[in-house]
Amino acid sequence: MFRASVVRRAAQDARNVKRHIIVENLPRTAIAADIRRTLRRERVVGVDDVQVDLYRFTSNRRAYLTLSHPDFLQAGIAKLEKASVGGFLVSAYPTDMPSVNSELRGVKGRQLASKRGAITGTGPSGCIPNNGRHVCIWGLPPKVSSDSIREYLQGFGLTKLDDKTEIYQVPLPESAFSLFSRHLLRTQSLSDSYHIVRRVHMTYFQPEVFGKKFQVHACVVR
Repeated sequence: MFRASVVRRAAQDARNVKRHIIVENLPRTAIAADIRRTLRRERVVGVDDVQVDLYRFTSNRRAYLTLSHPDFLQAGIAKLEKASVGGFLVSAYPTDMPSVNSELRGVKGRQLASKRGAITGTGPSGCIPNNGRHVCIWGLPPKVSSDSIREYLQGFGLTKLDDKTEIYQVPLPESAFSLFSRHLLRTQSLSDSYHIVRRVHMTYFQPEVFGKKFQVHACVVR
């Protein structure tokens, strides 16, 4: 009986041990590489992974650090409390990592997830791989089709890219309303992603039809 109680207590303690740090007050433009540079500068050790927290694929100004062992937690927090990223003083706390949607693997999985409205872009790295092969574009008409977006890309000479670029609409939160829509583009490479952003950011969608009503914004999801 005593041994069983000890085992249960040990299991509970293991569940309560924190292996993640949340870093807040980051610059909105900060990516994982910027945070890693700060970790090296401040000599924060034991960090296995860095994921920027996103809301609909744009920065929430915070990031999750995954530690290789809980013993690195307190020392890491102490060093980060005196650190800055891009000129912003940050704060750090122990935390649990939010659950991540694992249904977005493979083209078929992403297509099915999109139909269910599961590609929300909210959570660590927007719940997608942070390899730079994704572009978020917003400011588009609310009911624009994927074919219209492909045609829009073709207007910038992106015909070679858009043939293989997956396009998924990012749903609005429940009960929310917007005059614009947001979409996720999955490209073939990091260079393709930056190529798209350079071409379309701050342009206007179908200006011959809508004038300057729909200004398009684009960023690489990192």
